[in-house]
Amino acid sequence: MRREKEKNLSDIVIALCADYERRNSVIKDKSERERVISEYLYINSKLFGAAAEIAGPEQAERYINDIGNAIGYARTEVEDVSEGTYKKMKTEIKENMYRRLNFV
Repeated sequence: MRREKEKNLSDIVIALCADYERRNSVIKDKSERERVISEYLYINSKLFGAAAEIAGPEQAERYINDIGNAIGYARTEVEDVSEGTYKKMKTEIKENMYRRLNFV
């Protein structure tokens, strides 16, 4: 049961990360109602904050992109980390996202 819950949380976070750039575009263009934009701001700030806390603000969006698009170490744009460190940080970021979004 616990493994299934973790898989579901992971799927949700992956989907939210995959949609991060689209939400940013809507926020910048103000092409939705105010309520929708405020929800998008909330979600994106939680994702960015979780990633920035672990990886730093300069690498946060790269990790969000990698999580959302299932990009691994071989294709990442994250710089100056070993493969082991990259994988560990990616896992820590996802777990931090669960907490920041109040999933756990």
